[in-house]
Amino acid sequence: MQLTRLRVLYGVLGEGSESVARDPTGYLGIEQGIYRRHGLDLSWDHVQGTEERNQALANGDADLSLVIGRASLQHFLRTGATRLMGSCMNSSPYVLMVPAGTGELAHLEGKVLACRRVIAETAPLAETFRSLGRLELGTDLGLDMVDTDQHALDRLTEGSTGAALLPRPFDFVARERGFLPLAGWPAVADDPMPITVETMAVRLSEKGGLMAAFLAAHREAIRYLQGHRSETLAMLRRVFGYAPDLAAALYDEYLVLLDPRLTVDLPQVEKLVRLTAPKAGIGASELAWSWLAPGAASPEAPAPGS
Repeated sequence: MQLTRLRVLYGVLGEGSESVARDPTGYLGIEQGIYRRHGLDLSWDHVQGTEERNQALANGDADLSLVIGRASLQHFLRTGATRLMGSCMNSSPYVLMVPAGTGELAHLEGKVLACRRVIAETAPLAETFRSLGRLELGTDLGLDMVDTDQHALDRLTEGSTGAALLPRPFDFVARERGFLPLAGWPAVADDPMPITVETMAVRLSEKGGLMAAFLAAHREAIRYLQGHRSETLAMLRRVFGYAPDLAAALYDEYLVLLDPRLTVDLPQVEKLVRLTAPKAGIGASELAWSWLAPGAASPEAPAPGS
């Protein structure tokens, strides 16, 4: 079979031993020959920085880029030149990260919570702290609203706050720095479409068949990863140098959230627009015609357990 070269870019959070890849599936899929069976000589490359990946797409150095949904949406709204092929994960929960030894919400009294502003303004945080910990947010527990999840992580790390609400995989970086998730924290907020598959409209026109082949292969690769825990753990340790406990936590709590459908759930598009670009004057239906590639959208989330 003649193979065609396709270059896919991804990024990581953190640095060194703390670095966490949003989607490491490509490594295992390449090792297992999954992409080759679909006619692809796949290059799965780490390029750090969203703008660097955007530029690589624009100048033709890359075919596809895995990027967080809000950055992908802003890229489209700014240029109109990109298309969304799919989503490797449609939703990721926010986790309450605290210093070791903080056993319950009541222990946060008199401290400060760091949280991305839009999450603090849209999620029922006050009600949750009141009902579960008898804490009044803003009185018993201070609130530090920041612009990005990275800033919330930084506040926690530097010790200026006693807790931070972080989406995955930011919480795993926090774990590497000695913090732990607070047991019993409910899923009251989520990060919509944290891993989107982005390309340029011109590239989709030129290589639509190859893009479809990638999606088919990546679906198979995600299913393989999720069905082969020990092999995935070995890959995470070998490629990224993760300690066994971090590799296990990443697999059991994060990689299981990868969505092998690779389609975009329209309710998550609506949420993404509402949280990221509320003044853009564009809704999910309109985006489905302009931003999403044909066949990329799924009208509803999958049923539990599917």
